[in-house]
Amino acid sequence: MFKKSFLVGPLLAFLALSNASAALAAEPLSLLPNDTFYNHQWGMDYVRAPEAWATMYGLGSKQPTSTREVVVAQIDGGIDFSHPDLKDALWTNPDEILNGKDDDENGYVDDLHGWNFVNSTSDPKPVKSILYMNGSFEHGTSVATMIVGRGNDNIGVAGMAWKAKIMPLVILGATGSGETSDLVQAIRYAIANRADIISMSLEGSAQDPEVKTAIQDATARGILVVMAAGNESANLDNEPAYPSCYPGAAGQSVLVVSAIESNGSKHDSTNFGDQCVNIAAPGADITSGRPTFDEQGGRENVSGYGTWSGTSLAVPFVSGVAALLKAEHPDWTGEQLASRILATVQPFKKGVASTGMGKGVLDAGAALAPVDASKYGPWQLLAANPGQPPVIKIEDEAGKLIYSFPAGNPGDKRGLRAAFIRWDADRKPDVLVTAQGDEKGEWRVYRWDGVLLAAGQASQNADDKIKGGLLLATQDLRAANLDQGLLTEADGDRAWRMDPTDGLGKPFYATSDLKPMGTLAVGIQRPEQAMFMLTRSSPNSELVVLRDTGVGEASAVTTTKPYNLKMARGRTPDGREAVSLIQSGKPTYLVERNGFMDVTHEDVKVSRWLQAPLGLDDVKNPGFKFYDFWPR
Repeated sequence: MFKKSFLVGPLLAFLALSNASAALAAEPLSLLPNDTFYNHQWGMDYVRAPEAWATMYGLGSKQPTSTREVVVAQIDGGIDFSHPDLKDALWTNPDEILNGKDDDENGYVDDLHGWNFVNSTSDPKPVKSILYMNGSFEHGTSVATMIVGRGNDNIGVAGMAWKAKIMPLVILGATGSGETSDLVQAIRYAIANRADIISMSLEGSAQDPEVKTAIQDATARGILVVMAAGNESANLDNEPAYPSCYPGAAGQSVLVVSAIESNGSKHDSTNFGDQCVNIAAPGADITSGRPTFDEQGGRENVSGYGTWSGTSLAVPFVSGVAALLKAEHPDWTGEQLASRILATVQPFKKGVASTGMGKGVLDAGAALAPVDASKYGPWQLLAANPGQPPVIKIEDEAGKLIYSFPAGNPGDKRGLRAAFIRWDADRKPDVLVTAQGDEKGEWRVYRWDGVLLAAGQASQNADDKIKGGLLLATQDLRAANLDQGLLTEADGDRAWRMDPTDGLGKPFYATSDLKPMGTLAVGIQRPEQAMFMLTRSSPNSELVVLRDTGVGEASAVTTTKPYNLKMARGRTPDGREAVSLIQSGKPTYLVERNGFMDVTHEDVKVSRWLQAPLGLDDVKNPGFKFYDFWPR
């Protein structure tokens, strides 16, 4: 059992207050919104949100940089989706139609905008509270307006991320509490529906291994999880609370938020503790929205706004900044989002109690400032074609060279194949390299700056020829911050698993077919961390899924020109994983849909190629092919 992390403050008679005038701050890189009650939102100025808004939404001659629709899954109580500050802010399930049917076959009928796990309905509205003034009725709406409240629209309050979408997942009922089983389902719903961020303004005490696993699965798939530290004035180092003390996959991609007062001091009720809490944000007398109707459904004498305190209100500051960052850097995963937010915090004010409150206070302006691509990515991995010296290039998304190094004897012009691989725990990808057509199957791992870290070969003796050399694929199958490699025989049917700890394993056969024409593989991140392995043959090729636990059953792929069959992994504009299979003409795709990879022969737009074992031509770099992309 867990509960909301929320303290109710006095409601304000906002209708009697004068409107804040619309104005641009004197500072040229600051944008002050014209929302009616913005002059009561001290927290936005404290975290330098106007500087972030200037970056994101444009100021004067500066054009907005953000076009991507970011989705924040809010696991909380119900929300008033008719609230004026939540206009057009609801996430819409692209695979569902409101018709009384489960169109996307995910087990939830008409889940057009999320799901109410308390009542098992698609209605996200708040329910009447049982305990008088416990805040449960207002809680979800208050948090949502802080995350995605539409800003600079001459009404109400300004949320942090004005163009993001909220995916309401209701698990807190009339008492302001909920069940861990519903929390698990909500997290998994957010994963399956490709949320970018999971925001949880709730707290609890009892441990539940399924919740821990769900959080790790979410972070392993690139989602940032933001949670409240809680409101018991407790030292979590001595009295751990959950889910806030659960780590993400490999200890990454989780932010736990404590609360501060307007003078920068520690809020009286906030929990703290170095082992669990990593950032602080405003959490006292926070002005935000509340339902525009009362608990009986009436709309008379309801202002729709109020003030509250607690770590519940600190969380949306961080979730909102994460949404801005995701819009600005759509290829970043939860790890990069968390790293950037923590790297740009402002220090606690001198003389205030800050022990266990985190690394510092959220600074939206600093987080949205220009970044160093060599530190955060994204990176593209290019390798030399045959006839060229053996060179590896790492570029940013604009094609600017970040790193370049030789990967072999300068006179060896057989061409290279390459893949990013996390070989150690330094948080940067290393590079796995092999020469095209090398019958020994020699491989090497280089650090991103060209330092050789490891080397070996797949061939066991002089008579053991690796047909066509090796093809390379990598993925973190164990969500442990170290990648596993899958080395496949380019013109045969053998494969080798590689692990940074154990090295290269013994070969196994990808198929029982007597006429294999090569095996290739790509790693996938969602709906699960795994690898697709394709063995080309005639009349049918075989496709299998390789998990950490072993190789799954094979599926037949009809092929008329098997030797021409190529495979590559990409991402669609709405963030779906897509694997392309093409031998000639129109490709066939495996596309992520509600926790599965569906086969489609329809046109699929790929906005970003992520991994290609045979390489893709790079028009900006004649003589090189694209092989891999980072982050994953």
